[in-house]
Amino acid sequence: MASNRRIQVSDLDFDQIRANLKAFMEGQDTFSDYNFDGSALSVLLDVLAYNTHYNALYTNLAVNEMFLDSASKRSSAVSIANNFGYTPKSSTAAKAALAITVFNPSATAQTLTIPKWSPFSTMIDNQAYTFYTIQDYTANLSNGSYSFPYVEIYEGSPRSLTFICTELNQKFTIPYKDIDLATLSVTVQPTGENPDYSRYTVANQVLSLNAESEVYFIKELEDETYQISFGSNNLGKPLATGNVVMIQGLLTNKAQGNGASVFTYTGTGLGGTVVPSIVSAAFGGAEKESIDEIKYNVTQSFFDQNRCVTPVDFMSVIKRYYEDVDSVIVWGGEDNDPPVYGKVFISVKPANKAYLTPAEENFIKETILTPRSVVSVTPEFVRPSYIELEVDTTVYYNKTVTTRSADNLKSSIAQAIQDYRSTNLKKFDGVFRMSKFSAAIDAVDPSIQSNITRIKAYVEVVPKYNSYAEYRLNLVNPIYSEEVAEEAFLSTGFYIDNTDNVYYLDDDGVGNIRLFRKIEGTGEKIIQNPKIGSIDYSTGTVKISNLRITSLFDANFYFIIKTASFDVVSIRNQIVDIPTKRVTVSLIEDSIAAGTMIGGTNYTFTSSRS
Repeated sequence: MASNRRIQVSDLDFDQIRANLKAFMEGQDTFSDYNFDGSALSVLLDVLAYNTHYNALYTNLAVNEMFLDSASKRSSAVSIANNFGYTPKSSTAAKAALAITVFNPSATAQTLTIPKWSPFSTMIDNQAYTFYTIQDYTANLSNGSYSFPYVEIYEGSPRSLTFICTELNQKFTIPYKDIDLATLSVTVQPTGENPDYSRYTVANQVLSLNAESEVYFIKELEDETYQISFGSNNLGKPLATGNVVMIQGLLTNKAQGNGASVFTYTGTGLGGTVVPSIVSAAFGGAEKESIDEIKYNVTQSFFDQNRCVTPVDFMSVIKRYYEDVDSVIVWGGEDNDPPVYGKVFISVKPANKAYLTPAEENFIKETILTPRSVVSVTPEFVRPSYIELEVDTTVYYNKTVTTRSADNLKSSIAQAIQDYRSTNLKKFDGVFRMSKFSAAIDAVDPSIQSNITRIKAYVEVVPKYNSYAEYRLNLVNPIYSEEVAEEAFLSTGFYIDNTDNVYYLDDDGVGNIRLFRKIEGTGEKIIQNPKIGSIDYSTGTVKISNLRITSLFDANFYFIIKTASFDVVSIRNQIVDIPTKRVTVSLIEDSIAAGTMIGGTNYTFTSSRS
């Protein structure tokens, strides 16, 4: 009697499937005398096992592509994103801002217009690129010339498409993968003979739409091209048969145009001499969203519903629509110091530089945030404030248990410091934790016995030249104090009126900021003003009043602070960092660990305080 009447279906491996099929057939009375390894049934088992394995694999892959978390194809993620009303970000053109003056114009009309699609050429790494305006700019004649103070230009090649609407065709394909959707211009004419047209805008919010809203909808297709459709009475104005749809946009080279800063006007029709000067170099060119970015942004878009109300909404929208972001933080006006109600404060650290340009801030505010913000909330940008830590670490090591040279060990320690910096700092809300930092140094090599690490905080201050100004610093971190003057607070040098002496600021240990100079040769301090400001050691607050700086002794003006704690935190727009230039590594041979006869007799001690 057969003993195996059921087939096992839990295995997906080919060999195991074949073994399960064989065991099942061997258990049937009909095949009790068959040799499955030597007969034609062996081939049949292979075919059945292959077919089962193939279908199981296909089904597994197909099911994976149905869910956002497990999708491996970009087209699958895009299709799921469409169900959430989310359009992945397209390739983005590099954008620059120019100030343009037209001298000696051939005509003397009261106004002059730089038309849409006016070209400006540039060279990057010996490669020519062309940037274009995507709107008209008009200036008035003044003193024989026309001045355009702010003209935005975008890198790419213009593309134009024309479609005729029919009863069966009201969806139109843009057959370009790398077109920048932000440069699209969509217009609709009643007929080909009627020159009047209406300009349609992309629909970002459906709640405000009605049957007369002149909007279009756009989605990405499976082959990474795009499809435009129009309204259907309730959500947007529908097209009529015979309408002519004209679509214009830029096919971009993405990041290749970034950094361009010298431009030449290569168009015609303006007359005179066209002189462009740079306002902000080209930035923002980027690839379209990757599959990982789509997975992240779809869920965030669902949470914030593509509108900016809470600080988290603002952060999510900025990260989604602006490529060049390394870190961003947003806080409400009620959490500001002092509180400012009705505003939301935004600080952005770009990916490859310290600060956004005014043009970049304006682009984020006007193009990304304002269309999605409520009227009662005004976004305001705040520059990041960097707390640069000066790190002086003395490392004790046992040279008898390592073959590495002192220079090689120093290099590895310096790299460990930079690794810690990249992982924990250089971002908003970053915290420098001394214990973990010290442990990272100790872990570099088994020969390292311990380290004594000292820190100081450097905060750059922008001087207000030739005016009696007030300077405030809210470090948040408590400042070290033993109620004696030991330069817990110190500034770099600067010049004041009517003197060639270099002046500095320091604290007296009991809450006052002093203005002083040094006697050349001895370094003795001559106090010029014993109370030019105040310092609150417990809150890390410094206030300086009526300081008139005419120039600096060094290239930059810094406040240098000894913190009370060896841990340094950041709040709001502060970023803690350890620049490479502020790292000092010293090595000392540990005589105790080396087992020398003198042991601790000649042990070199290092103070934990600067």
